[in-house]
Amino acid sequence: MSPLAKHFIENGIKLMQINEYLRSELVRAGFAGVDIQKTPLGVRITLKTSRPGLVIGKGGKRIQEITDVLQEQFGLEMPQIEVEEVQNPDVNAQIMAERLAYSLDRGRHFRRAGYYILRKVMDSGEARGVEIIVSGKVTSQRARTQIFRAGTMSKSGQPAQEGVDKGVAQCIQKSGTLGIIVKIMRADTRMGDTVTLNRDLLSKAQTKAEAKLAKTRVEYKIEEVEDVELSIEDKELLDKVDEDDISEFSLKPDDDDDDNKKKNNKIKK
Repeated sequence: MSPLAKHFIENGIKLMQINEYLRSELVRAGFAGVDIQKTPLGVRITLKTSRPGLVIGKGGKRIQEITDVLQEQFGLEMPQIEVEEVQNPDVNAQIMAERLAYSLDRGRHFRRAGYYILRKVMDSGEARGVEIIVSGKVTSQRARTQIFRAGTMSKSGQPAQEGVDKGVAQCIQKSGTLGIIVKIMRADTRMGDTVTLNRDLLSKAQTKAEAKLAKTRVEYKIEEVEDVELSIEDKELLDKVDEDDISEFSLKPDDDDDDNKKKNNKIKK
């Protein structure tokens, strides 16, 4: 093995050990992960947790103890610990996995604890789907896997890589170790078949269609004609018209065709 590969392996093992130590120490504080970065002044460690007060402790006593352990036991040079609060812990997969492990460690039934975490995540309103996997000797001496699902969960592709948060935890019991995996798909994850409408273009198209319809629409206005007084000459002309000079016929069909023809052709002179 080359010295470079050996160096990377040793660093990976050290990071795993630090993560395990912090998770065991901060299980009640809602530990969500750790980020370690090297700086010119030392090592900056960012702890993500849902309850920063329990991490800091009274007067900073707890965080000072953690700093001393990281410096003496793990050999970190001048560790500087920063605590970052998780805004919504109900949609953080690692926090929910730790909660489930803590509940099982206290003797709660695995099915009741699993459905409680499932409802907790879905009731937050910020998750599209959730999947909980509990593996191990949960009810008998034979190991099996119990899966709890709700909502929509993407299994492959870009939505699964970017939109699914995954958390892993363990619970050590008398019958053996239980493995817990929690996957949470956020509500703002963009799926491949998601259709979005451009509201601006839609409103412009509607305005244009309404304007075109208004141009082609024909409006008929009925004007009322006022009564006009007839002149003397018009009255005399109307008086000269005899009623017998007006022809009269009907366009309604009759049962008898002969009578219908006679009525249509009848002219009174």
